[in-house]
Amino acid sequence: MTVILACLLIYAGCILFIRMRNREPFGLKRQLSDFSTFMVPFNIPAYLLSKVPTTPRIDLSYLPELQLIEDNWETIRDEAVALYQGGLITAKDDLPASSFYKDNRWTSFYLKVYDNKLPSAYNLAPKTMALLEQIPTLNIALFAVLMPGKKLNRHHDPFAYTLRYSIGLSTPNDEGCGLTVDEEDYIWRDGDSIIFDETYIHSAWNRTETPRIILMTDVDRPMKIKWVQKSYWFFGWFFNRLFMIDNVDSSHTGIGNKLGKGVLAYKAFLKSVKRKNKPFYVTAKWIVVLAVLGSIGYRLV
Repeated sequence: MTVILACLLIYAGCILFIRMRNREPFGLKRQLSDFSTFMVPFNIPAYLLSKVPTTPRIDLSYLPELQLIEDNWETIRDEAVALYQGGLITAKDDLPASSFYKDNRWTSFYLKVYDNKLPSAYNLAPKTMALLEQIPTLNIALFAVLMPGKKLNRHHDPFAYTLRYSIGLSTPNDEGCGLTVDEEDYIWRDGDSIIFDETYIHSAWNRTETPRIILMTDVDRPMKIKWVQKSYWFFGWFFNRLFMIDNVDSSHTGIGNKLGKGVLAYKAFLKSVKRKNKPFYVTAKWIVVLAVLGSIGYRLV
């Protein structure tokens, strides 16, 4: 009983943490089951040991190694535009980004996934790759396109051990295309960049008639204890290896993506149940959640 009570208190503390951290949090009903709630214990060490501010946005001066990208953004832009015009920035079958690809609103071309080599990136964007490989703290990189008239809804990304660095390559350069991080808007401009903590609620929108092409990357959050940072790095390497996928050869993919079709089918089934009978869906979901928590508590007693 003590263990169950402790778990419930931790759960309540996680909800409170998320709701206090964001200016406009999700509604309480959604927050109860949102994955950001359950990731708080995993992310707390990254926040506590961070060498940089734990604010929604971070100044470029904290990550000076990224100046290399700032100084060469036009070279990167030229390769990204060529890939887009050649129809090579497309929707993928990688499970974590599956919801973004809905309705062809967002497409991508993966460049770097830790040290997992993507042959198409080296073959089709060699100048960009030569630059990225000079930045050891940069772990994930991709060209990302948000299509005209599309948006990505408000969401949290799961992990606090990285920071999101993105730079505009070919954008509408218009007030109608931007990014909102913790209720503050950032307008995309060619050659302008932003660093933010993706565990804050954020969203993207393109109300113009021009596609938005950016370089989107994840870089290590500098931490005060090296072995903690290295442990997070190994987790990121393992997790993202499961879902890596080459841009041209879809057989060059992680096991997580191979299993992804079943997961996506399961999610589609749950959505259909929710549409047809929402009270039943909600009741069944909480029965399962409580049963799992009860089982864990029973085993720990």
